Amino acid sequence: MFSKQEQRSWIKIECARGRTAQQCHQGLQEACGESALPYRTVARWVKAFNEGRQNVVDMRQPGRPSVSEEMYALTALLDSDRRHTIRKLARETGLAHTTVLHILKERLGMRKTASRRVAHDLTEMQKWL
Repeated sequence: MFSKQEQRSWIKIECARGRTAQQCHQGLQEACGESALPYRTVARWVKAFNEGRQNVVDMRQPGRPSVSEEMYALTALLDSDRRHTIRKLARETGLAHTTVLHILKERLGMRKTASRRVAHDLTEMQKWL
């Protein structure tokens, strides 16, 4: 119903009004139903807003890069040469073979196409097919 960011914005407004975490969570449950953030998450955001946090967007966390960065790296390599193999792409990006395959198929909508072998000299009948 409401996105996480919209719910956080609502929590921020309720914190400014002096509401507790429990009151914020009850209000979210009334408005969002089952898609409301869990109580523990609401309590964590209430604490952050009470400590002076202004931004409702998640902060970037260290660790494994997001899929979008991986996708940009793969598309940059594919833009330079489309004849890369999955293994070569995995080696050059440092990603697992299956991750590269998943990004290419599911995220970028690419697929492997194999060209058919065609005889060099076609007969008249083959030209019409």
